Amino acid sequence: MKRTLTYGADTFGYEVRFLASRQTLSIEVHPNCRVLVRAPVGCSEALIADRVRKRAAWITRQLAGFERYTPRTPPRQHINGESHLYLGRQYRLKVISGSVVNAKLTRDQLLVTLPEPTEPSRVKAVLHRWYIDRARETFGEILDAKLSLFDGVEKPRLIVRTMQSRWGSLSNAGTMTLNVNLIRAPRACIEYVVVHELCHTQHRNHDKRFGRLLQQRMPDWERRKHRLESALL
Repeated sequence: MKRTLTYGADTFGYEVRFLASRQTLSIEVHPNCRVLVRAPVGCSEALIADRVRKRAAWITRQLAGFERYTPRTPPRQHINGESHLYLGRQYRLKVISGSVVNAKLTRDQLLVTLPEPTEPSRVKAVLHRWYIDRARETFGEILDAKLSLFDGVEKPRLIVRTMQSRWGSLSNAGTMTLNVNLIRAPRACIEYVVVHELCHTQHRNHDKRFGRLLQQRMPDWERRKHRLESALL
């Protein structure tokens, strides 16, 4: 179900999803400026609209923040000299010819070797594989380190993949999924997302209890979140 709301001079759309597993209503604003309301089955449209109106100021602030950075992230062309992010640092892409398909960091360069280095689609595929491998390694290290902050919590199974509208999620079965694009952000930002998702092992919703736990486990989480939102991934 899709609806719109006008708040002052701003009008935004939002999508409502009814879920049998939910007992409370939540509102999410994603990096692609999608506003998603998750509601229990049977929740009235009037109640949902009222809750969105009450949160309209917060929603418009989140949308403005994401929209501020969106134009500054141009699509990658995967050609020589182009800059690519890795753990918050910029590296210049250099594509060379060679018999072994490979990607690696060399000082300030991201070096890709291909038999036919003039095909951007091949360069893109090799880079994506490299980012996936680095993400699995780095995210796993961070998860192991931050799990020690949560006594008695079983280590979630970790999945790394491309996500269109979220940095991470934690399933009811205990699987943590992280967006591969996080590997482009500074390590401190990745730590924030991991701790955020680990807090969901104790509190599924973004309620006051969740907020208190996140503040306890990572007092500077707001600074890290802002840095992530401005990292231009």
